[in-house]
This record gives sequence, C-alpha cells and structure tokens, in this order.
Amino acid sequence: MALTSSPVTGAEGAGNRAALEAAVEEGVDFVGGCPHLDPDGPALIRNAIALAADAGIGIDLHVDEMLDPSVLTLRELALQVIDSGFGGLVAASHCVTLGMQPPSVQLEVAGLVAEAGIAVFPLPQTNLFLQGRDHPTGTPRGLTAVAALQECGALVAAGADNVQDPFNLVGRSDPLETAALMVMAGHQLPDAAYDMVGNNGRRALGLPPVDMKPGDPADLVAIDAPSIRGAIADAP
Repeated sequence: MALTSSPVTGAEGAGNRAALEAAVEEGVDFVGGCPHLDPDGPALIRNAIALAADAGIGIDLHVDEMLDPSVLTLRELALQVIDSGFGGLVAASHCVTLGMQPPSVQLEVAGLVAEAGIAVFPLPQTNLFLQGRDHPTGTPRGLTAVAALQECGALVAAGADNVQDPFNLVGRSDPLETAALMVMAGHQLPDAAYDMVGNNGRRALGLPPVDMKPGDPADLVAIDAPSIRGAIADAP
C-alpha cells in the first residue's frame, strides 16, 4: 500500500501526490491516505479514487481515527465511491467516529458503506489504547459501530496496524488476539470474531473464503483447540 504523510491536497501536498503517483507506477496494490487528517479530505478521497481507478488497484484509507462526532469522513468516502462507480476494493480502517454517532446516523452511514461495498476494519489494539484518554468518565472504547455495520450488511473485518510501537505498546501480531478483543470490547460472539480475522479479511482482499470443504484452497493454520471459542480463549 502507498501511504504518504499529510497533506496530500493543495499546493503543499504536491510532493506527496507525486510520491503516491510514483508508488502506483511501481506497482503497489492499494492507494492509501488519511482523509480526516488532510486539510481537504474530500479532495484526498477524489484523488485516491482517480489514482486507483486509472491503475486498476484498490483503496485502503485510515478513516476518522478520533472521537469527535462532528467528523464523519466515512460518509463522504461512501458517497464518493457510489457516485464515481468505482469498482475496485475499498477498505476503511478505524472509523471510530461512526461509533460516536446516534443510532439513526450509524445506520444511515452503515447503509451507504454497504451499498458502496466498503470493507470496514476496526483495529481494537490501537483504538482501545489511543482513544478515550480525555474522557475520564464513561470512557468510550473507541471502536466503530460494529453492530450497525453488520445490521446493514457491510463487510466488517478486524486487524491491527500497530504492534509494540508508540501507538500500541504491546501486541504480538496474532489474529487470535484481535479476535479476543473483538469478543471483549466489540461484543462479538467467538465465531463472528474469528470470521472477522479470517474469511472476512480474505473477502476484503478480494480472495475467496476458505472452509474445510473439498476443493477449497489448502490455505490454513492448524490450531490445537476443541473449538473456535477455545482457540481464541487459549491462544498463547
């Protein structure tokens, strides 16, 4: 994925736009960006869609990694994807501010996300560690509106973008750790949390799901556990 620092738009972003274009020419698979950090988030999204469409690649944006409910770049992203007719893969990680909206807004935006075919990635390690520090009472978890997205049929996967660095001091790059956090902090049942770090992630990458059926790809990891719940609970 090609991801530059901010800004990407305007005169000050010319160098970063050139770097993105150079990375695309070198053959990256996704155009990245952080529209909520750019002075002109909608323009960054338009640029990402245009670059990705021309190159025939996907888009992977860090979106709304904050608790300010007045910021809702995810809606803009969904509308632009729908209006442009972009047919490539689109992923939006974090999407924290969606979880700060009233239920009606959550469902409205989640419906647009589903219509646009955007895969949303909560990143529980980083979201739980960074968000809510200025909310000592009723501290929010900092996760996106997982239930609303699921209700509207949007694809929800889960991952971790920081491991043992300043943005997440712990972590072990283990998808089962991510699944456990989605159970505890995201109110998911174990099977659903496992799908988020498994086949839902594959779908977000445009890959077919893998199940234990004849003819499926032998793309798997064997875990010594009595059940999915046990694998998540007893992960080392």
